[in-house]
Amino acid sequence: SFFLSFLACDLGTYLCLQVWDTAAESCLSELEGHTSNVRSVDTANNVIVSGGEATVRIWDMHEGEMVGSLAGHEHYVSSLTIDDEMRLVTGSWDRTLRIWRLPEDGRVSEENSAQYCKGVMQGHTASVLCLHRNGDRLVSGSLSGELFVWNLLTMSKTVEMREAQGCGVNALAWERSLIFAAADMNLQVWDTSSGRLVETLKGHTNVITCLCLSFPWVLTGSRDNTVKVWSVRSWTCVRTISAPGVRCISLSHRTSAVGMDSGHLQWWALP
Repeated sequence: SFFLSFLACDLGTYLCLQVWDTAAESCLSELEGHTSNVRSVDTANNVIVSGGEATVRIWDMHEGEMVGSLAGHEHYVSSLTIDDEMRLVTGSWDRTLRIWRLPEDGRVSEENSAQYCKGVMQGHTASVLCLHRNGDRLVSGSLSGELFVWNLLTMSKTVEMREAQGCGVNALAWERSLIFAAADMNLQVWDTSSGRLVETLKGHTNVITCLCLSFPWVLTGSRDNTVKVWSVRSWTCVRTISAPGVRCISLSHRTSAVGMDSGHLQWWALP
């Protein structure tokens, strides 16, 4: 199995992506080419897509080289998601989301970006910070605390939710009818059918910056240098892990991988 992490490397003005083999605990390749901090990354088939500057970068995972890029956003690309049919959705600090359709090998030229963009979704009043896809629907969160659910087929907004205190939404996850949103130091749980806040999980002492979900567990990483494991069944924190400088979290087959500011990775087994 592979784990894709992103971190700053001492490469002058460039940052890089690292592809890791979790079984061997070894780095397979480093992908260089970004000119700004890497803010988001996802994979489909043998393709990696990543966002940082206003341009989306596309990589061949096995060849370890950049095979394309997409232009269109007017500010940093903060979040993105791609599915196996190569349908890509990107969110940006320019307050918009874009839907793209890529060729199977991901090979596109920046000059022809317009032909791959299938639509632009507008409505956020502040920078889009995060998004999470659930089939043909998607939820996006903004710096002003907006949570919008979109129908990707019609490119229309179907549900609108707002964080009462206006805290920025830094990370999202979606399971069944529940959306998990990191708002300031709290993990909020929203019901998409009613658009209402159903639970607020408190415990972190600083801002939550990342989260991931694998039912029945939700993991949150915070600037308080911890990762907390929450039970969806009891809405309680069942474990707190020391993780200085936690930057990103991945969870698969009861194994959690935590990326740190230092450039190190931690692996944890969940019960």
